[in-house]
Amino acid sequence: MSSKTKILLVEDNQGLSDNVKEILTIQGYEVSGILDNADDAFSKIEKNVPDAILLDIQLKGSKTGIDLAEELRNSLLVPIIFMTSSSGKDIVEKVSHVKPDGFITKPFSTENLVTSIELAIQNFKHSKIESSIPHNIEGKFPSDLFIRESGWLKKIVIKNILWIKAEGAYTKIVVKGKQFTLRNTAKEVMEKLPEEQFIRVHKSYIINVRNIDALSSTTIKISDSEIPIGRNYYAKLISSINRFSN
Repeated sequence: MSSKTKILLVEDNQGLSDNVKEILTIQGYEVSGILDNADDAFSKIEKNVPDAILLDIQLKGSKTGIDLAEELRNSLLVPIIFMTSSSGKDIVEKVSHVKPDGFITKPFSTENLVTSIELAIQNFKHSKIESSIPHNIEGKFPSDLFIRESGWLKKIVIKNILWIKAEGAYTKIVVKGKQFTLRNTAKEVMEKLPEEQFIRVHKSYIINVRNIDALSSTTIKISDSEIPIGRNYYAKLISSINRFSN
């Protein structure tokens, strides 16, 4: 079995495709395929998922590279590096919603190509799991959400979530025995969770009040974890739980 990093190229300029394939092969990569349009690309990619995809934005056919990236993001876990002859704020805004893992402007050097691929793959490894959170229906929250992992959408029962940690543009969700890193902000995740059940207790932590084992004025114990309580959050926490005093 080959241990080389497999790169799929989606590019409709045959001369450029051949050049990129030659560069990547010399640099030790394996080019798993070359596609010149996005119309039927998804079904082919789904059957043989590469380690990364170099994707031209403008392609011949009815679909653009952005259309294909949207399809990929909905079903597969794979780093996407956009290639384009355009640059500037406008093109970035057009592709930002699919959260590409890399972006390279044509023409590019061998060094730029390899650097873009390696950075995209490394960044993706730190966020291999992406959430798919259902929208509320008539103000009602769902009882579960789905997390993308290893190409699958895995169901997570919301009541089993222990705590959530905000890490910049990413969010860590801890469920009993497992944790997931989402490519969503904590704010985005919180909008999909029942606010009476999940409350912020620290600038970086949100907890499921139903899973609290014990607490003091500074710390919450949930399962085997200790979560700090921020000074400005304690009063709201106390008001959110039922308690008796001896």
